[in-house]
Amino acid sequence: MAKSKKLKLPTNYEFESANQRYDFTKICRDMQRSKAWNELNLRQQGLYLHLKAKFTVNTKTLENNANNISIPTSEAKTLYGNLDTFRKDLDTLIDYGFVKQIVSGVPTMSASIYGFSYR
Repeated sequence: MAKSKKLKLPTNYEFESANQRYDFTKICRDMQRSKAWNELNLRQQGLYLHLKAKFTVNTKTLENNANNISIPTSEAKTLYGNLDTFRKDLDTLIDYGFVKQIVSGVPTMSASIYGFSYR
């Protein structure tokens, strides 16, 4: 079996990452060009990027947390300050099909669990 090669970017791409691990949050061009993405305001796009940055994949088992993304209230307050605006933006991401709610945290006063939608 061949060894996997690590991504080695030319040195002129240093603006992409301050470290050499090249951690990144992937947003595909077809999503960026979609009507739904362009109807989101910048704050809503930023919230989606924040959620997407929480996405992880175990490279050995390929298990991921695509349906186990949460933002506790304390984090939402830090991001937004106003929880009503946060909830409205999250609802917009759900309405446009970028995110889906997996578990509501309201009944148990815990963080809601979200997942990425394929709509």
